Amino acid sequence: MGGRADIDSKTLDLEDVEDVGDAARDRDLDSGRHAGSDRGFDRDLDDDLYDDGLAPEAGGRRPSLLSLLLLAAGAIWIVVALLKLSGAPADGAPPMAIGDHAETGSSLPSLDEEWVEPGDEAGHASDSQQAPEPANSGENRPVSDRSDPILPSEDGNPASERGPPEDSLLAGKRWPQDYVAPDVVRYTIKRGGSMKVVANLYKIYHHEIEALNPGVELDRELPPSTKLIVYRATPGISSQSVGFPGSGTVEGGMPMLDGPGRILRHTPWKAWATKTTVATIDLVLREWARRYPNRQPIIVGNLSARNGGRLKPHSSHQSGRDVDLSYPQIWDHKSELAPQVMTERNLDRELTWSLLELLHETGGVEVIFIDSKLQALLYEYALETGRYSKKELKNWMEHPGSPGSGSPLIQHVRGHGDHLHVRFKCAPSESRCASRER
Repeated sequence: MGGRADIDSKTLDLEDVEDVGDAARDRDLDSGRHAGSDRGFDRDLDDDLYDDGLAPEAGGRRPSLLSLLLLAAGAIWIVVALLKLSGAPADGAPPMAIGDHAETGSSLPSLDEEWVEPGDEAGHASDSQQAPEPANSGENRPVSDRSDPILPSEDGNPASERGPPEDSLLAGKRWPQDYVAPDVVRYTIKRGGSMKVVANLYKIYHHEIEALNPGVELDRELPPSTKLIVYRATPGISSQSVGFPGSGTVEGGMPMLDGPGRILRHTPWKAWATKTTVATIDLVLREWARRYPNRQPIIVGNLSARNGGRLKPHSSHQSGRDVDLSYPQIWDHKSELAPQVMTERNLDRELTWSLLELLHETGGVEVIFIDSKLQALLYEYALETGRYSKKELKNWMEHPGSPGSGSPLIQHVRGHGDHLHVRFKCAPSESRCASRER
């Protein structure tokens, strides 16, 4: 490369990979224009408390007709305001519309992964490209001393308590040692583009991607269906989640894999995680496609940055153990499958329970964040269908208790009405990994 900078300043800058939608969203967040939106994108925030009071009565004279009219109008305004406040969180994060990489010109494809027989369990060491920002105050809570939730195998039909079926891809696997990621990840160019653009999408230094793809010119326009290596495991380098999800980093991370059972809707540089996390999600979604070949795939949102640290607009997603997934929805198979705010009209409760049980079957899930309103729908469905008893559901979710009560697998954090947030446990080999209750 000579004296040339790793990342050419005349080309797309790494930080410019985020599309104008991200920039506009950040400006909206700063100005507060999205306050009250019910489409929070996983900011993992606590509920804000609102203190609404009325001024005391003034004077002792008998009010005039005009005063009474003004008072009535004011009361109506206050009622409307209170209804608005109670019906929508003050979370300014955007929805889980996570296909946020800019489609510049003819480039920018979808991801693809070519499975390579796993070898060494090492991760890929990377040069530091993004300094972690200070931890979000919302994550600075006392460390939880709760034990991992243990779901009882009482009555009902708790398939996940019996473990995966014998023909499942998860059958007989122990987490995390049996969840192995491939050593090579490739990106498939869909509509043309250069290797430099792909490097910028992943925030990979130019000299790195050139070393991964010898003989390919950095600026040459490549035809559709060209596969470029964007990751290769380095022997002897372990993959580690370091610190808390809200103030941590990632060492030896790898990018999320494409494959069956999923649609990847994220900027590639926001889709790195530990090898254990990527391997677990990959196997879950491969099994999803095997069990439900004619049903909808799951949309995969953000994971972490390559080296972890602050990942806007999230307050977590910093240590390579978090992933956003879409809810299974009632879908006509004609319109484009995209994240939506879920309600009783469009939430596929049966498939959502199936996804939750499949995640639980891995043995590696620490917590799942789901909006309390959707917990109520899942709770009612489980009782109506005999899927679980009330006793079992206490260990599954907070509902019907208040948010923050107990230590169930599923918990409420605002902003999870259009996607669920899965956090995996710290692997035994991750000695510097830490967890908080929320």
